[in-house]
Amino acid sequence: MPVVKQLDLLREVKKRHPDGVIEGNRRKIITLIELGGKGFRTPDMSQILKDYWKPSDDDILYIISLEGIDVLTPSAAKILVESASNIACEYKKPVIFTQVRPELLESLESEARRFNPAKLVWAIDENGEAHLVGPVPNRFKELLDLLEDKGRASASHIAILQEGESSKKAIGKVSVYLQDLFNVGLVGREKITALDRKDAERGWTYSYYTAPTVKRNTKLETYVRKP
Repeated sequence: MPVVKQLDLLREVKKRHPDGVIEGNRRKIITLIELGGKGFRTPDMSQILKDYWKPSDDDILYIISLEGIDVLTPSAAKILVESASNIACEYKKPVIFTQVRPELLESLESEARRFNPAKLVWAIDENGEAHLVGPVPNRFKELLDLLEDKGRASASHIAILQEGESSKKAIGKVSVYLQDLFNVGLVGREKITALDRKDAERGWTYSYYTAPTVKRNTKLETYVRKP
């Protein structure tokens, strides 16, 4: 059964490190300072996410909810972007931030662009609109926009839409880009056999989808569980 796992960042920080939340009359500011002890850095946050989610083969998406948070300090935004990206790359599973207010989106974007190479991660704002945080190469942006529009698609389907043909060369080019996106956790994929396909009599292929597509799928959301 496909599993979506999420972490409520504000609740978790309050539980582990109350001093990491500065609550004013109108704002809640997350600092993440010494969340796991003095000298708290990205590896520490990455380990917290691993311990919390306990990644498994059934997982298809990890969510970090920023609900209730008004401000992220630069260091907190940096740690979150880098640790989310690290988890996505290590497990090849999309990681997405949700309930992201405009100020938070700006903070995440600013920090994502500071890394070399730049980090990319998905975010969904309070209105449900998906954003890809970080500088997106043109070769990826077109693919991601297409997948967002179609919901999910195979390399051959995309090759036809983009190139007007499904030659081995065209499919191979698209497959390389999709594999790159999969390796950094920007897309997920599902193995589809010939029995599930209308365009082939035998063999198998991958159907690719973006993290926001999974998040919006109500059937999959019924499987969300919190460790």
